Amino acid sequence: MSDYPRDLSGLSGPELVRLLLDATNPPPTTGAERAEFFDFKARVFATIADRDENPTAATFAARARADRDRLLAQIENENGGGQR
Repeated sequence: MSDYPRDLSGLSGPELVRLLLDATNPPPTTGAERAEFFDFKARVFATIADRDENPTAATFAARARADRDRLLAQIENENGGGQR
């Protein structure tokens, strides 16, 4: 389980940015860590998009979700695609 906070609703914009920057130090190295990071990044930008009605933040959230999904598919493929 990651150390990323689940509830971002009470954080200010600068606090969200600080959390996102802190999440890259040290940078995630494994596929699973990177997938968790992209999930967190998507949640940060979705929070900003919802709070500020910011379409650019919504685009960043969608890209982060796509990156997360791509990594998860890659991990699943490397693990045999769930075949028995």
